[in-house]
Amino acid sequence: MNRQLVPSKNRDVYAPNVDEAQVLWDSMEQIGLDPGHLRRNRIVTANKSDPLHKQFDMLRTRLLLAMRENGWSRVAVTAPTEGCGSSFVASNLAISFARMESLRTVLLDMNLSAPSLSRILGVSDPTDIADYLRGHIPPEDYFLRAGRGLALGLNETRDLNSAELFQEAMMVDVLAELQDVLAPDIVIYDLPPVLESDELLSFLPNVDGVLLVVGGGQTQPQDVLRAEQALGDRTQLLGVVLNKSEGILV
Repeated sequence: MNRQLVPSKNRDVYAPNVDEAQVLWDSMEQIGLDPGHLRRNRIVTANKSDPLHKQFDMLRTRLLLAMRENGWSRVAVTAPTEGCGSSFVASNLAISFARMESLRTVLLDMNLSAPSLSRILGVSDPTDIADYLRGHIPPEDYFLRAGRGLALGLNETRDLNSAELFQEAMMVDVLAELQDVLAPDIVIYDLPPVLESDELLSFLPNVDGVLLVVGGGQTQPQDVLRAEQALGDRTQLLGVVLNKSEGILV
């Protein structure tokens, strides 16, 4: 990597070593997610008594099989336009993955112009993600660990220059470092809509594929087509998720 790493009390050098990765996971600040808050925000995968969790578990399994078959680990969750529920899908999918105790799952709020995951998950005052992406904070000091294998990269500070940040070499290095030192099995990036800015397209080189979330009763067919055309051959479309009031369809 072409940068000076931030000093850390937990290690002397970065290395893609699973044992060292566990040291970093263990050193993250641990938090608890309030079940009542999750229920009020429709995080159905946190409670297996909610029958809707099965739809996300099916999506999780299909996605995991495709990722393993291709040696992938990084997935973007986005939508054609705002309000389709991509953050809802990203959150539920991350919690569903986190129930698989053998996996390490990372969820990041990369919708810097309109962050929402901290509100959805009920986590107050997270560290500014832009400071992490600019290399000012080492990963084990930025991420919050919820449970055994879920690392949360949250944010509450709006950054209207995120498209430019996404194209900086420093951010690319930081995300490559994340893969090396945390050794995640799955990284879920919650990203802005495809058709409303260039942020998503700027970020695509950092992911292996995209889940496109369509809002039932909201998204127009032409918007889905335009979004798919915008993604084009720039990335792998892993699936289209129809988000409806009674659940999701994939």
